[in-house]
Amino acid sequence: MRISVLLLVIATLSPAIAETWSLMRFTPVCEGDIQRFSDLGFDPVMVYSDASCDFVATDAERQLLLRSGLQASCLVPDMEALYASHYREPLTMGGFQTWTEVQSWMDSLHAANPGITSAPTSIGNTYEGRPQLVMKISSNNSFSADDPSMPNACYDGLIHSREGASLRNIQYWMMWLCSNHGRNGFCGYQADWILDNREIWCLPVNNVDGWVYNQTQYPGGGGMHRKNRNLSAGGSGIDLNRNWSVGWGGAGSSGDPGSETYRGTGPLSEPEAANIDAFWQAHPPAQMHSTHAYANALIYPWGWTDAPTTHAAQYTTQGELMVTWGTGEDHYPSAQFYYASGNTRDHSYGLYGAMSWNHETGASFAGFWPPADEVVRLSRRNLRSYLVTACLAGRPYDPAVPGVPVMEEIGMVSGSFTVNWSDAANASFYALQRLSGYQVPLNDTGDSGPFNKVNWIMTGSQYHSPGQCYRSNGTGAMTWQQTVTIPPGGGGRISFWSMQNIVPESYQGAFSYSPDGGANWYYLQTFGRNDMNWRFNIHELDEWQGKTLSFRWESYGPAGSCALYIDDIKVEVWDTNTIQADGLSSSQHTVSGLPTGDYWFRAWAVDNSFGPGWPAEPVLAQVVGVGVEEASEAFVQDSFLLGVITPTPARTTAIVPVLLGGTEGVSLVVLDVAGRVVEDLTPVLAPGGVNIPLDVSGMRAGIYFVRLAGPAGVRTARMTVLP
Repeated sequence: MRISVLLLVIATLSPAIAETWSLMRFTPVCEGDIQRFSDLGFDPVMVYSDASCDFVATDAERQLLLRSGLQASCLVPDMEALYASHYREPLTMGGFQTWTEVQSWMDSLHAANPGITSAPTSIGNTYEGRPQLVMKISSNNSFSADDPSMPNACYDGLIHSREGASLRNIQYWMMWLCSNHGRNGFCGYQADWILDNREIWCLPVNNVDGWVYNQTQYPGGGGMHRKNRNLSAGGSGIDLNRNWSVGWGGAGSSGDPGSETYRGTGPLSEPEAANIDAFWQAHPPAQMHSTHAYANALIYPWGWTDAPTTHAAQYTTQGELMVTWGTGEDHYPSAQFYYASGNTRDHSYGLYGAMSWNHETGASFAGFWPPADEVVRLSRRNLRSYLVTACLAGRPYDPAVPGVPVMEEIGMVSGSFTVNWSDAANASFYALQRLSGYQVPLNDTGDSGPFNKVNWIMTGSQYHSPGQCYRSNGTGAMTWQQTVTIPPGGGGRISFWSMQNIVPESYQGAFSYSPDGGANWYYLQTFGRNDMNWRFNIHELDEWQGKTLSFRWESYGPAGSCALYIDDIKVEVWDTNTIQADGLSSSQHTVSGLPTGDYWFRAWAVDNSFGPGWPAEPVLAQVVGVGVEEASEAFVQDSFLLGVITPTPARTTAIVPVLLGGTEGVSLVVLDVAGRVVEDLTPVLAPGGVNIPLDVSGMRAGIYFVRLAGPAGVRTARMTVLP
């Protein structure tokens, strides 16, 4: 007998003053052990590749485990005591809101956004008589009058009352929709499209009684009560995520009232589950997204059987879309994680046809009651997955996103000009955005850029672009030494390529931002699986207008089990966002009437059934004259201009814009830093506006100067060539 098991026996024979929850690790010896463990209905919180799992057990369940003869060790004897030790200073509910505070918060959110939210509305009372409050967020904000043309997407948290991160994630999703409504820029466009085309239903606190009970018992956080408060069967309540109709009574649930997965006396026997089922009958969901803690996994039906669903392929596609947009965890059927019969996702999919997800959020180091700083980081962790499922409510069984257009170079223009871009997949129409004051504060290719690295290294063994990238080398962070300020009416974007080789059960990588000089950090994106494929990551920044942002990449885990690779980091910022045109049926648009100046344009595709895809990389238009044709011709006759070279840095081709009244006595050459001519572009000069392509693929990496010389003087522009 292992020492930990022996200690467990001693503990279970000692008189208990109150219920104690322990974190255990079950290790199967044979195939039959797995089935026996499942039949006993324990509550797994983490499943490992060797078929072992961590699970939470009460006093009675520990004794049941010993009688069953299954192998288990005790990892944490008293989880409530462990969580209580997290908080060095008293925090109400460990940094989460109490039920009273949640109600006030929902009232305040509605008062501040009356045009796009319903009042918090009870869909029925809990076992102890408290309301289950749902808020609708949509331009059609009537709670009772649905618009059939606007698909429903439903989000809930805290069905298990010790999983506070689920509450915080739902709240941030609600705040994001409201705070970005009406904002100029891509994030505002994205939020407004969702509000105008979806009905978003949010239930932040599903298991109200259990949450209140945890507050009563552990007001500073750390309460481990999971179930509702129906004690009539003699146990400690009913597991609301085992009380649903589809698969009720099967594997992964228990008929023992003392079990953490006690399923109740029958399907929908509990008012909390019955209330939601009645609500879904009135408002059938196209997508259902229920948030739990903690396992860093996206799981979908079925939980009661190993058989695949009819839409197994579509679930895989949806999961990959969420990974691409910002949640880097594995996704798989619930039964592959653990059996769980009678759960919400099986019920909403099996009875209402909703593509349904459980988001197990937070790695094992966070647990059910994470430390205060981790509470903050977790706040918006699932936001991008919620965005995906909200958009996919319009095409749940045919998941696809719009492609990203590629802009054609514009260069120097006068008067009216046409902006062109490539056609994009799944585009119903296009939007064209105009930017001003565009800058690139960072364009780093893994070459020891301006970062503070703690347990991060540079490696040449892997890279997206030659010849190296950044790699995590244990628990630590790579922090950008600079910051970027988003102008009050402007926007920006940060993009990078990533690859990961992370043991998902216990470790995690992340990309985070801070809006307050590093006092608080929030997860923008997480990484938690073995995925050695380079993926492109985009984060639009106009939602932080007027704020100064810091960025860092993080890893949590030993070097051999948590390898996060980052390359080709680019930060862009601009002074203004303007929608130049919307609803464009073709991939071009004519622009006129702009004053002389520099403007950047980018387009994005919009799918009527999904919404907007990611914007294209911007291209520069240098407007040098407007008005009637005669004025433009006179301007050209006297012109001698060298425009801004784009892109810079460049790897393959750069565009050199030139506007000339004539070419007599004019030369255009490229010089290295020593003043040597490396390219002579004079032969391709012509009167008028010319965008000259410069092949830089054969040039050494470094700084170059383009010089335009003639009777009117000399003009010089600087450019950088990358390896």
